[in-house]
Amino acid sequence: MEVLMIPIHAKEQHVDDLIREAVLNAKTTVKSEPGCRRYDVIQDENDSTKLGLCQIYNDMGAFYEHLSLPHYQRFSQTTKNWTASPPEYAKYRPVFPLGDACWDSQRPSAVEDDAFDRGLFVIHAPIKVKDDHVSDFIESLRRDAIGSVNEEQGCLRFDIYQNQEDRSALYLYEVYVNKAAFEYHRGTPHIKRWVEEVKDWYAPGFSLADNKDKVVGANVWPPDNWNWSAGKPNR
Repeated sequence: MEVLMIPIHAKEQHVDDLIREAVLNAKTTVKSEPGCRRYDVIQDENDSTKLGLCQIYNDMGAFYEHLSLPHYQRFSQTTKNWTASPPEYAKYRPVFPLGDACWDSQRPSAVEDDAFDRGLFVIHAPIKVKDDHVSDFIESLRRDAIGSVNEEQGCLRFDIYQNQEDRSALYLYEVYVNKAAFEYHRGTPHIKRWVEEVKDWYAPGFSLADNKDKVVGANVWPPDNWNWSAGKPNR
């Protein structure tokens, strides 16, 4: 899998325009490109100008093909002046889940109805770790992820991605059935153990709570009744 996690800071007057175009591009990509497994669009609940994209491709060839297609070219040209700064992306690889995880979002039989819009709660968060604690941090986070997807009915996925060029840069992508399920998650034993274990392993100056690129909020697209679950992976 090739994963791209992209935080976007939209100009306030162009938020709705950017969302419209992002959804159009995402929908066209997932439905017409066999090499694209997911193209999720998330909006922050407290700052509507903050969006997060999660794109998952079979390989970089599929991603480069995506960049050459007319719908992406249209999206790129149309939205280039609608962001506060040019969006930056890095290539990530999955750390968890692996093996039998479900990556596909598309459900061709899903009913299209407004009732299925924006019901989920998603965490789209970059993390920077001390170089000498990367392996320990990942293992601790993996244990938390296994507990989350296997013991919490409200946790649909808990993905951990690692930057391919900077091993100390990680990304969390968590999906819950609603905000209440996330609050439930925060009270579980596995998250409490993780918080205590990793508290001194973050890179100097990094704060997960204050990170400007973190996006926490609802799914803009795809809708709730597409496939968001990774299953019950244990590795």
